[in-house]
Amino acid sequence: MKFPYLKEAVKSAFKKPSTEIYPIVNKVAPVGYRGKIVYHADKCINCGMCIRVCAPGCITRTIEKVEDGDKITFNFYQGQCTFCSMCADFCPKDAIELTQDYHLAVTDRDDLIVSGTFIKKAPPKPPVPPQAPAAPAADKKTE
Repeated sequence: MKFPYLKEAVKSAFKKPSTEIYPIVNKVAPVGYRGKIVYHADKCINCGMCIRVCAPGCITRTIEKVEDGDKITFNFYQGQCTFCSMCADFCPKDAIELTQDYHLAVTDRDDLIVSGTFIKKAPPKPPVPPQAPAAPAADKKTE
């Protein structure tokens, strides 16, 4: 009985693997890789451009009235994102960036949501100009 692959199997058992050892050794993503989203709420001006250009609709915004102004929360659901980077390209203040982090395998869906909150303060009310005292009306006598 011949075993043609036995010699090759024994040789391969003592060779270095031809694949990468991913979980043990992390690889650096190439320049320009579009990975996990990072949202900088402190830079955001609430223009909504990112929501308008997002084709899969993975960006949502909620606005809640508070005493200081508006509490604005942006949520980015990366499970629906296509990582096209249109949101980051169109953001006028660079509040959204796609990093080189490619670790997106999670066991809980909520781990794929990136969110940020900021308060947009209401503009100050203009001061009321002081009114000049009204001139007394002259009494007219009718004859």
